[in-house]
Amino acid sequence: MKVVKGINPNIEKYYFDTVEEWLAFRKNHIGASDASIIMGVSKWKTNDGRIKTPLLLWKEKLGLDNINCDNSATRYGKRMEEPARQEYQKMVGDLFEPVCIKNKKYPHSMVSLDGLNVTEGRAVEIKNCSKEDHLLAKEGIVPAKYYPQVQMQSMVTELPYIDYFSFYNGEGVIVKAERDEEYQLHLIDKLNEFWNYVVELKEPPLTDDDLIEQGNEWHEIAQLLHDVKQQKKTACDKEKVLSEKLKLMSKYNNSFSKEFRYTCSISPGIIDYKAIPELSNRDLSEFRGKPITKWLLKKRLLKKAAS
Repeated sequence: MKVVKGINPNIEKYYFDTVEEWLAFRKNHIGASDASIIMGVSKWKTNDGRIKTPLLLWKEKLGLDNINCDNSATRYGKRMEEPARQEYQKMVGDLFEPVCIKNKKYPHSMVSLDGLNVTEGRAVEIKNCSKEDHLLAKEGIVPAKYYPQVQMQSMVTELPYIDYFSFYNGEGVIVKAERDEEYQLHLIDKLNEFWNYVVELKEPPLTDDDLIEQGNEWHEIAQLLHDVKQQKKTACDKEKVLSEKLKLMSKYNNSFSKEFRYTCSISPGIIDYKAIPELSNRDLSEFRGKPITKWLLKKRLLKKAAS
């Protein structure tokens, strides 16, 4: 990997020797294509049919899920990127190179630009897109699913706009995506929030896209499990009441009657590590055990159909 200082003192340009090197670098940063996922407007799917949500992205960053998004559509996009860049260069009369950019202001963020010119005053995001998205570009509109991406690119490069270049059936359309400062402030908050989830090993909230609808058989099993849990809760509540009553009747003494014995034992309390001054600024993540997986069943109220 080679790092080159940009003309802007906040900017660094990264060049990678291998795809694996770039992927490892990307895993430890939030990329511009991740922004659409974090902002909840992406509908990109993995090869196994899952929509890429903040939770799935979080798992990817931590290496908790093997996510494969390589398919015929992504391969076509990569294959057509260079012809599209050549067409774009002809249209604007300048030369552009693909490059990865970081900005000192945003240490956990990076953007992989499809093209940046020599003066670093203009950048492009190339999309070999669908007919529908291309029609939007012809109307001067950046599709909503790409808006966070170009805004993050503008934010990191500190450029006043990014050229969104739509390429379809040999036709190129340039949409000047102006810097939206109000949106970028919101974007920064969401990116920071997501990265805190990564650093703290805390799962982001679930979205509707994280849930996969199942059939009647699944519902029957869920209902049975729900009923058992309710019975267990009722039994636990009853256990607490009877236990407290027996303690009072025993006057907190070890007691017995016939075949029953009721005794008390005392064990050491749990250590409060936060109360240890020497550990107040110590990163204890290296001492964590393996992640603990829990499943939680909740019953939600279904909306009644309008009559």
